[in-house]
Amino acid sequence: MSTSLPARAKALRDRLVTLDEMGANVAEAGLLEDLRSDLAAPAAELSRALDQRTLLVDAGIAAAAPASLDAARKRAAGLLEKFAAEKKAATLKKGVGWANLVRDIKAASSDVGAMVIKSWKAYRQEVFTGEAPGIVKGRMAFTPANATAFKSYEQLHQAFRVEFDRLPADLAAIERVRSVAKELTETAKAFDYDVPAEVKHFLEAVQSGGATLDLLTDTVKAWLAANDAFASYRIVPRGVDGGR
Repeated sequence: MSTSLPARAKALRDRLVTLDEMGANVAEAGLLEDLRSDLAAPAAELSRALDQRTLLVDAGIAAAAPASLDAARKRAAGLLEKFAAEKKAATLKKGVGWANLVRDIKAASSDVGAMVIKSWKAYRQEVFTGEAPGIVKGRMAFTPANATAFKSYEQLHQAFRVEFDRLPADLAAIERVRSVAKELTETAKAFDYDVPAEVKHFLEAVQSGGATLDLLTDTVKAWLAANDAFASYRIVPRGVDGGR
């Protein structure tokens, strides 16, 4: 029996080592889970903002990526490289790298979200350049035909405006906006302005996507001045679409 004592002692030592390693692994797993929890909410928020940006970009709407997004990606890549070399929570927590990563992700999320909202609001001016119903109403004679067309225009414009009170949920929402904008443009063509032909041509062009400078004749200028309407218009270079 005495000859088996060393073997038993070795087995016991090996078992104790195994138990110690298991305890260390459990502790390490707990530390890593704490870090994962720190990152979960900011990462989820950034993911949602990026999904919204991707939706706009896929639909052909300009939505530039902010510089803070690239900074967060570089920070994450650097920490991932270090962690791949030594998979320990201490590797991630060393110095201020982890705290800076969480900070950068939050900043990127905020900046991407703000950019998405800005891009969506800007798209409203791109997809439809016509005037608000209140302005249209003040510049035409309300004949029965105009009244009918205006009622449709007013309803469509309200539906169009509401779509930009929130971000689009999917591509179908963006297509719906484009469809309403097209209907608005077509409805505006039915307006019969009781004005000189040159002015009528100018106003129809504005409603249909934008008037060229050659339409801004002396007659049109005189009419705009008489109706105190110069401030309602602005010159925009053709093809400018927010950098896309």
